[in-house]
Amino acid sequence: MVCLTGATPVLADVRLDTWCIDPAKIEEKITPRTKAIMVVHMYGQPCDMDAILAIANRHNLSVIEDAAQAHGATYKGQVVGGIGDVGVFSFYGNKILTTGEGGMLVTNNERIAERARLLCNQAFEKERFVHNHVGFNYRMTNVQAAIGLAQCEKLAEKLARKREIASNYFALLGDHPDIQLPVAGNDCEPVFWMFGVLLKESFGQSMPKVREKLAAKGIETRAFFVPMHRQPVYQGSNGRWPNLCGEYPVSDVLGERGFYLPSGLDVTRDDQEWIVACLLECKR
Repeated sequence: MVCLTGATPVLADVRLDTWCIDPAKIEEKITPRTKAIMVVHMYGQPCDMDAILAIANRHNLSVIEDAAQAHGATYKGQVVGGIGDVGVFSFYGNKILTTGEGGMLVTNNERIAERARLLCNQAFEKERFVHNHVGFNYRMTNVQAAIGLAQCEKLAEKLARKREIASNYFALLGDHPDIQLPVAGNDCEPVFWMFGVLLKESFGQSMPKVREKLAAKGIETRAFFVPMHRQPVYQGSNGRWPNLCGEYPVSDVLGERGFYLPSGLDVTRDDQEWIVACLLECKR
């Protein structure tokens, strides 16, 4: 979406422990043309917002939070998505709250809110069908809104279940020296939208091979996201796409070795014990 606005994204690497953007890598990428810092609360894990906000304040930048996977996660008692200038949430079918598709933008800035309301409704102003701006048809239907409101009533239940599933995986895998588990930052309460694991080199098997073996047993998994600098569409950048200069070693490690274990709300403790047993068998 940044590219589609005509802006150029500038990439920064992530931390190996939390898998979220590394504040130490942000400041070196800031130039006089930088307008905002966009952070992703990856897999429901909050970013280090104090450090990010401090950088933004020093450089007079806006902070946009991608909380698509982090409904209900908190950072020092604050719900993520409501900490920066703008927060965005996804309501896609596999998210913690869903309306089937679409999402939501939140902000305390009235100017941004008015602009968002204008653009999401085809930029209709006082006189209908007369346009002073180019807008979009991003309206939510009444049916989707009703589904979303009903989902909100079950948010606490869903979050508790997600954390229970994560707790089971921690108990089952916590002592394994060859598998890195999610790490919560200081004063953070993640929601574990998905439970990801990172295979260390000492595991002795590649992530694709492990996923293949698990699939043969009927266990569905999904690899971590392909790092942005490895996306084929952005190779041979024409200046509009992300600037791919530099190296992103942590992102490469996550893309090569990380994947999700089954984390749906209906997975049982017995299921998880079997999944973990099958995972550990892959090391043999």
